[in-house]
Amino acid sequence: MADVKTIPKIQCDNCGAVSEKTAHTMMGRSTPDYSKPSLWGSCKIEGGRSTDSYGGKSRLDFTDLCTSCANVAVDAAAAALKAARKEDDDA
Repeated sequence: MADVKTIPKIQCDNCGAVSEKTAHTMMGRSTPDYSKPSLWGSCKIEGGRSTDSYGGKSRLDFTDLCTSCANVAVDAAAAALKAARKEDDDA
């Protein structure tokens, strides 16, 4: 019988996009280790309210985000924090 190689997949926690994990073969090992693609990201934000730490709706915990969702999350967080500082666009 032929050897079948299965490559694990990863799914974005936000949009559901699926991608293959990246294989890393170390010297002396017959099977590779797999990790999420290098351009994928993650986002974990906990608010200061006591309900946020107990899974409230203001808590964000995305372990696996595809490239586009990770970029959107960073941009949205940066815009919200800038608004909280009340900075104008001249800075």
